[in-house]
Amino acid sequence: MNTISTLAVSSVVQGLQKYVPVPDLDANIDQTGTTQRDHLRQAFFDQGIEIEFSGKGAYEKGVVIDMDTDRMQELGLDPDLLRFGQTVVRVEAIS
Repeated sequence: MNTISTLAVSSVVQGLQKYVPVPDLDANIDQTGTTQRDHLRQAFFDQGIEIEFSGKGAYEKGVVIDMDTDRMQELGLDPDLLRFGQTVVRVEAIS
C-alpha cells in the first residue's frame, strides 16, 4: 500500500485535510499494475466511503458517492465530517 496516500485519506476522513492531492492518478504504485486511482478508491472504501472519479487529466477528481455510516462509526469516524458530492481527491502538482 502507498503509505503517503493512505495517511492523506485518513486525514480527509477525519476532517483534518480537505482532499488528497495527487499528481497522476494513472501512475502505478506497485509491480501489480495497481494505479493510484485504484489504491485511493480502496483506501476510502476500507473506511466506509465510496468515491467515484470524473473528469480527465488535470481536471479529474474523486467525489463521495456513498457512505457506510455503520462501518465509519465502527472505526471511530464521524460521518458528519463528509457529505455526498464532496471532492476528496484532486489532481494537482505536489511541491
